[in-house]
Amino acid sequence: MITHIRLHAREATTPVVAHWQTYAASFPELTTEIADLDVGDYDLGSVRVERKSATDFNLAIMDRRLFGEVAKLRSSCDQVIYIVEGDMFGARFHSDPQRTREAIAWMTAIQGVALLPSFNEAYTAEILYTMAQAVQHGFSQLPALRNGKPFDPRGAQAYLVEGLPGVNATLAESLLKKFGSAAAVFSATMEDLTQTPGMGAALATRIRKTLDASYAQGRT
Repeated sequence: MITHIRLHAREATTPVVAHWQTYAASFPELTTEIADLDVGDYDLGSVRVERKSATDFNLAIMDRRLFGEVAKLRSSCDQVIYIVEGDMFGARFHSDPQRTREAIAWMTAIQGVALLPSFNEAYTAEILYTMAQAVQHGFSQLPALRNGKPFDPRGAQAYLVEGLPGVNATLAESLLKKFGSAAAVFSATMEDLTQTPGMGAALATRIRKTLDASYAQGRT
């Protein structure tokens, strides 16, 4: 299955892209496209990623540029992830550990933006590819994580939807908010499913095939 990543032109000559090209065998069926992204550096589908060095991240905090960036990303994208390469808390003349902690707390706990530390550009390339695969195709080997069976109707519907292949609690909530009930989720067409934030075409196809499969024919 093809995994497609759109990237801003400024990222085209970075070590991240060079790593994909140099070790192409480690990234099967990866295709990339230079795109005029209005925000962020990488578009993985329903996820937009902003990549920064630890130095630039701290500079963006100190000059307050970060807060406007985050606000613009949050208003334009379903899910936002910041990848920061290097030690965010390393001693720098242009940084303040307390302001760094406060900015991270605001981003993650208040704005709901994920912050992912990275060792270097190579690790960034590898995690970007893995995240793009997950967003676009789901995970074939990992089960959906489900809590104990609830008794209330709302919790029970979430439990049912989380039982679909590749659906976690967050995606289950998105599906229920979009369609209104578990019954509506189960009867949704593949085209309707793909319009849900976080749902790629491959995962929607897999869900629809699971729901439509004949139980009798699947017996061994």
